[in-house]
Amino acid sequence: MKSNLKHMERVLLIDSGHGGMVGGVYQTAPHKMHLHQNGDIAYEGVLNREVKAHLLRLLTFYNIRYIDVCPTDLDIDLDTRVDVINSYCDEFGSNNCLLISLHSNAGGGEGFEIWTSPGATKSDIYATAFMKEFKTSFPDIRIRKDESDGDVDKESSFYILVNTKCPAIMPEWLFFDNIDDFKIQRDPAEQKKYAEMIVRFAKNI
Repeated sequence: MKSNLKHMERVLLIDSGHGGMVGGVYQTAPHKMHLHQNGDIAYEGVLNREVKAHLLRLLTFYNIRYIDVCPTDLDIDLDTRVDVINSYCDEFGSNNCLLISLHSNAGGGEGFEIWTSPGATKSDIYATAFMKEFKTSFPDIRIRKDESDGDVDKESSFYILVNTKCPAIMPEWLFFDNIDDFKIQRDPAEQKKYAEMIVRFAKNI
């Protein structure tokens, strides 16, 4: 599949998965969180928003067009997120939009992976470019991939990936229930490094 993406005027639609903190209460509790043996608690929705905050500042600085499709700490349901995303697709054109849904992983593993919807789509092109940039920026982090269909992304019918009108990717930045990964995730310098990597991806596609 050849890409002519470089010449498109693109709008990045930035989503931060799950909920954040409101009044000290985690909005996705008791899910998407993990109590580590040392007493530290990882909240995926909070980590996603911390990365997003770095990313939005950088996108603004570099004058890269973006829209924060979930500008709240509330845990907005997927139907509403998809409706918001698709409204922007209707406004700007589906082919001119790219959804990046920021997530981190869980389940006892380690490393980085990226998801798209099933089948060969433009999302695969974006995911491959994202993974290439990630490997350059984080050469020591394990890459989790599925090359059975000729590319590196994993595929699933996640609701937000299959119901949005535009190409959509879901990068899972490390495992918040793995203490070594979590130490990286919670480090503001590493969060900024990851955000800088996403900006380089955005400049090069």
